[in-house]
Amino acid sequence: ALVRALTMNAGQVCCTATRWIVRRALFDELAEQARGLLQAIRIGYWSDLKTRMGPLISRRQRDRVLRLIEQSLEEGATALLWDGPVEDRPGFFVRPALLTGPAENVAAKEEIFGPVAYLAPYDSEDEAVDLVHRSDYGLANSVWSSDVEKAVRLGERLECGTVWINAHNLLTPGIPYFGIRNSGYGGGSLGANALFEHMRRTSISRP
Repeated sequence: ALVRALTMNAGQVCCTATRWIVRRALFDELAEQARGLLQAIRIGYWSDLKTRMGPLISRRQRDRVLRLIEQSLEEGATALLWDGPVEDRPGFFVRPALLTGPAENVAAKEEIFGPVAYLAPYDSEDEAVDLVHRSDYGLANSVWSSDVEKAVRLGERLECGTVWINAHNLLTPGIPYFGIRNSGYGGGSLGANALFEHMRRTSISRP
């Protein structure tokens, strides 16, 4: 599910799963499984029914993604998976990348809008929450756990508009979808709150 949440539309989705905060005891296993799945993913044109990830929207965006990956590596990140751009066909294709390392590198903080995920291990819930909040954005997070009550409790601590439990990109029409921090000012779409986006409201006061 996380791999799909990273590669859907080649990572060009506002709530792409780009930062994976993983319990340290599970970090190596998850990274290895994700690496294998991403290496096996078929990249190509959507005319091929076996394709699972297409290109980026433009040359400019491809160059931006490649530049940010290189910047992240220069800032001390380690590549768990990065085989470079796709050069054997025309188009703006980029292979998926998994990076880890210092939490202050660009991949850990910025919205890259490409198939690039930053992985960080944590030892305590407080550390996990701190790692999430080091980004200035607050659109959506997903919490994955066999203990659903614990996942909900952790989700309540996250400063973001949407939290999914054991799922990602799970949009429910009756529930508002919005961002906070640098991802928006609340309000948003879906749910009853979305109706206000289509209304002209007027306040009239008198003594």
